[in-house]
Amino acid sequence: MRDYILLYINGKRYQVAGEQIFQPLSDFLRYEQGLTGTKVVCAEGDCGACTALLGSVKENKLTYEVFNTCIQYVYQLDCQHVVTVEGLKTNGTLHPVQQSMIDHFGSQCGYCTPGFVVAIAGIFEKKKVLSEQDIRDGLTGNLCRCTGYQPIIQAVLAITPETVPLMAECFSDEAMLRDFEQYSTNSIAVEYQEIIANQSTIKKYFNPATLQELLDCKKQHPNAVFVAGGTDISVQMNKGKVRPDTIISLSNLPDLDFIKSQDGFIRIGPKVCWTELENFCKEAFPELYKILMVFGSPQIRNVGTIAGNIANASPVADALPFLFVMNAEVELSSVDGKRWVNVNDFYHDYKKTEMTQEEFITEIRLSPLQPRQKMKLYKVSKRKDLDIAMFTAGMLLQEMDGMIQDIRIAYGGVGPVVLRLPETENFLRDKQFCLENFQKAGRLARGEITPISDVRASAEYRWQLSENMLLQFYHDVLEENISVS
Repeated sequence: MRDYILLYINGKRYQVAGEQIFQPLSDFLRYEQGLTGTKVVCAEGDCGACTALLGSVKENKLTYEVFNTCIQYVYQLDCQHVVTVEGLKTNGTLHPVQQSMIDHFGSQCGYCTPGFVVAIAGIFEKKKVLSEQDIRDGLTGNLCRCTGYQPIIQAVLAITPETVPLMAECFSDEAMLRDFEQYSTNSIAVEYQEIIANQSTIKKYFNPATLQELLDCKKQHPNAVFVAGGTDISVQMNKGKVRPDTIISLSNLPDLDFIKSQDGFIRIGPKVCWTELENFCKEAFPELYKILMVFGSPQIRNVGTIAGNIANASPVADALPFLFVMNAEVELSSVDGKRWVNVNDFYHDYKKTEMTQEEFITEIRLSPLQPRQKMKLYKVSKRKDLDIAMFTAGMLLQEMDGMIQDIRIAYGGVGPVVLRLPETENFLRDKQFCLENFQKAGRLARGEITPISDVRASAEYRWQLSENMLLQFYHDVLEENISVS
């Protein structure tokens, strides 16, 4: 067992211990290492000014993806390589992205520019020949207040793809891979005494090397907070809303990162990030793929996990309407054993779940869509990309010869938890698939929800959405049926 984090930054090796591991990576880069190209504006992963590249070991090589350093704490980065904007320059020569931003006036005040430059370099890591849509999709997590996006897009389009080096070409990964292979199997435990306003607290961090170690650790520290992607808990920590004393990281547990078909189920590990799920869903669940494309920026999707979305228990969590109508099941594990819970029974009240303090989500499983099933997912928010929903919906229909054999309806943002609508479902079953029945169902749906008014929408607006969304579903399915026939 060791008492430090091992990471590389721009090819240089660091061992970080004690208090330093409990700070956002952006602070560590700026204040400890003097890498001030990494800017901090929002401290919640919304603006992209703090964007860097994260090199993680996948299939015995380092794969680089963009991420937000303001909501990644140092303790999440064991055995990984961070590349900042300073690391893009090679032998004193600007990276092609940096040079093109200068040549095409892609910067005015310059505060957001390093984040844009790194994000663009990240797009080239995925794809060499870029369309304007590729660029727009890749930059959804980067905000610019003064330059305007068109000069930035023009700067990217002007780059000759062959001149852009991949990170694997800029940094030799042999030494890093040897280091990571040797040290990633070590457990980590770090303690330090935090003193704020004469109040002393012992902060603890654990990074287990096996699932059994993780479960034993949770048994010994039932109040510990699990961190995988950290895209929610880190924001709360940055804003001073929570201050967990004990953290358990999942960064060195690759066995929890999987998507596979087995025994008639699609099985998903708790460490699967949104980008992995998005790639899988393109064919398996196209409706979820469309939701994930606007779920968050690439920086968020590259680190946030589906298990975190489930365990966070938000009534507007993007994945939950899908999981509810698919009757997905969650495997909960502890030192005492494992049990499966249907996601429809997982939530008891706002932020209260079936999971005990000693349990941990170790798998999510669901059945594939059947040939006669039609699923639609909806998200209503004030802006299209990178926004929290005010209302979500998932509907799954099975019909034959114009009759509804089965239907499942789940709404989010209309109560303390995501809600199934059993009365509305029962009304529609064995009924004709027609507009009149869905109009009646919409009126029933209003009575099954308990929305509130908040900063995103009024209760009345959400009631109206609950009715209108069933009509939207009817017309979407009808149009699909017509196009197929």
